[in-house]
Amino acid sequence: MIISGCNLLSEKSEKVKDLSEVNLKAYSIQELPYHEMPYIREYVRSMTMDAFDQDSVPMYVYDGTPYYHPVYISALGISFVDGYVRTGDPDYLKLSKRIANRLVENANQANDKFLFPYNFDYTYSSGDFLKSPWYSGMAQGRILTFFTRLYNVTGDPKYSEWASKTFESLKLLKSQEEQWISLIDVEGYFWIEEYIIEKPVHVLNGFIFATFGLYDYYLMTQDEEVLKLLQASITTIERYISDYRNPGGISFYDLNNKPTKEFYHGVHISQLNTLHKITGEQYFKTMADSLENDYPAPD
Repeated sequence: MIISGCNLLSEKSEKVKDLSEVNLKAYSIQELPYHEMPYIREYVRSMTMDAFDQDSVPMYVYDGTPYYHPVYISALGISFVDGYVRTGDPDYLKLSKRIANRLVENANQANDKFLFPYNFDYTYSSGDFLKSPWYSGMAQGRILTFFTRLYNVTGDPKYSEWASKTFESLKLLKSQEEQWISLIDVEGYFWIEEYIIEKPVHVLNGFIFATFGLYDYYLMTQDEEVLKLLQASITTIERYISDYRNPGGISFYDLNNKPTKEFYHGVHISQLNTLHKITGEQYFKTMADSLENDYPAPD
């Protein structure tokens, strides 16, 4: 069961230190039809890119300089895998493989885990400075989806291995590791952090996207450990989602600074509707509808 209590966030001393102790609700996980899976759109994305390297691997331009942006290029990779599934065009698959290879070439591969760096400095809206190289739980989770879906369409065991090493990174806890990705808060709830900041901010969309990575990986592996981490993540979202609601306005982007961003309000609504489909839990649909009534999602 979900444990209720005061909204004590993770800046307080963490009491639960072990993943085996986290709050967890035993959701029944549904395998969605392909067209309802996370990231699958109504249209097939073209292979056109704004910036790319000599191998046609997409790059993200930040402050005038191109970088391999883990979330950006893995999102394109997921779209290109989808393009291959729906059209059969081998060029989509070739490009997806090149993206995957570049991600692994650039990864920090310490201790049989993959960590995918951002190689530019970045200042979060709270003023927190992230010095290169920095890492992101959202990136780790989205790349987990990417490798999993590449394995699903190719059957190549290296993609399963890469997915496994990416999954292992999501178990790097703030209370145990210098380089961490996830944490357990004072109430025993498990979080995957989009921004690895000493005083965690709990960005909602990044956490849910990372959770979708666990969902994809669980469908592929049917592994009990993956299921437990997936259920723990969803449990946290159910417990705290009401705190992101801003009645009559745009939902909060994170729980620490509570900025409001119109685009991400629509993302939150879509994500909650997907969680409703994955779990069958009406509460997620109720909250999606509440956010929609507070402020209709932008077109």
